[in-house]
This record gives sequence, C-alpha cells and structure tokens, in this order.
Amino acid sequence: MQSNPIQPTLRSERLVLRPHLESDLEAVHAFSSDADVCRYMQWGPNNLEQSRSFLEGAIANQRVSPKVHYDFVIVEAEAATVVGSFTLRLNKPGGELGEIGYVLAREAWGKGYASEAAELVMKFAFEDLKLHKISATCEPFNFASAKVLQKAGLVLEGYLQKHIFIKGQWRDTLVFGCVREDRAVNLQKLQLKPRLLTVGEVTAVPVPHSPGVSQAWLTSLFAGGSLYHLFMRAGSRLGSITNVLDQYVIVLNGTLTAAGRRVERGAILHCPSAVEQSGYEADSDVELLVFRLGPAGLQG
Repeated sequence: MQSNPIQPTLRSERLVLRPHLESDLEAVHAFSSDADVCRYMQWGPNNLEQSRSFLEGAIANQRVSPKVHYDFVIVEAEAATVVGSFTLRLNKPGGELGEIGYVLAREAWGKGYASEAAELVMKFAFEDLKLHKISATCEPFNFASAKVLQKAGLVLEGYLQKHIFIKGQWRDTLVFGCVREDRAVNLQKLQLKPRLLTVGEVTAVPVPHSPGVSQAWLTSLFAGGSLYHLFMRAGSRLGSITNVLDQYVIVLNGTLTAAGRRVERGAILHCPSAVEQSGYEADSDVELLVFRLGPAGLQG
C-alpha cells in the first residue's frame, strides 16, 4: 500500500467528497439526529454534543499520519449542500484492508448519491492507496444499502447472527467484500440484463415441498436476486429442484439432511445454478435464510 498522509478531495459530476470542516456542524447534526437516517446505525439519533464530538473526531483524523481513517463529508456540487458522510477505515496504519461506511441525509435518498460516492471511494482505495480488499456490512433488511454495495463491486461473503448491537438489541449482519483484482469481474456481472422466462422453463420458485414447509419473502429483488425466510417443521421435506439462479442457503436454526449428510445451524449450502439439487429433510424444526442471486428479472 502507498501511504497517503493527506486527506484528499474526491469529485464526480454531481458530488464533492471533502474533509470535514467545523462549519459543517449544523448540516451534520441535521442528518445524524434523524431517527430514520440512523435506523440501521450503531449510533444515533445524536444530540448536538454527540454530533459535535463526531465532527471533532473526523477533523482530528485529518492530522493523523500514517492515516487509518479517511472521513469525507458528501456535498452536492451544484448547491454546495452537505448531504451525508462517507468513511474509509484501514485495518491498521499501512494496512492493505479497508472498510467503508456511509450515511445520507433523508432529502438525498433515491438520487443515486450513495452509489456515486461509493464509486469515488472505491477508486481512491484501489487506485491511489492500492488496498488489497474493501469490506462493508449492512443489516439483512437494509436492502438499499446492499444494492449500493453491489453496485460498488462488492459481493456477499457471509451472514453473521446477532453480531452488531444496535438500538438496544443484537442484530444480524450481512458481510460484503471486494478484492482489487476481482472488482472488474464483479461489476461486469451487473451488466446482465433482465429477461423473460421462456414457456416451460424451470424457474426459481415455487419450490415443491410438503405441508410442513412455509416461506416468507423478505424481498423479491435483493442485490440482483431474491431473499426470503424458509421454515421447515421436523419431518417435512423440500423436493429436489433445478434453479436458474445461484443459491445460498444459510441454516439459522435447527438441523436438516441434504444430499445424505447432516447439516447443522450456522452452515451455508451453495447450490449452483442449472444443477439439480437434492431435497432437504428437516431433522428438527428448521429456519433457513435463502439468497437467490443473479440478474434481476429471473424470479418466477
């Protein structure tokens, strides 16, 4: 990694990512005190002193060398309005691993600013700092953030149960990552176009199952695929199926038998697309989280 002790300013067509200033306090406090903005954050909603403390810390980080924190304020270029904050944190001084995080003011939602800012930071991290890998986390229900991470070239790497303490409770988290040399391939996969299924083509759903199986869709479109809970009563069975989408099945609770082997809580089953999968038999009550990945539009 190449050391860069200076806090840079990054620019795109619509945004400027620059170091924080003391004069940013009012704008920073406006979004950091908004309960909806902070819904998935470990911090907030902030009072004024907490916002001031954050700002002072971000400014202090600018003077640290070698740098570990790159804290940017997100500014709408045309209006010169502060609309959020973006952080790149290294694992150690001179380290080659980084983690990104961001927050946007409510009025900036739905404009593509998070993706635009993420693109700037990813290029800075890989091209200027020469980092090896960038990681990020988000809640399973934070679909907007998950899509931002995928558009930035990160891919889903894991699911951690009750891993982050937020708003008085332990919550699950998704783990995303991108290695520098893999980013171009990851981004290329996003260019796959939605298409209509041909008559008679096998779809991802419905899954043939016994009466003891039920599913609850969390979203029909998640980072280019689908995400849902699957519940199996002890003794119930999921039939075999051939998917048109790559699928990951995470065993949240219980024990099942798949392809003749016993699978317990915490296991992740990868089911490649276009390969017939054997059925699942529930040895106990089972709770599964299923990610069907692939180009949007292939859901049945």
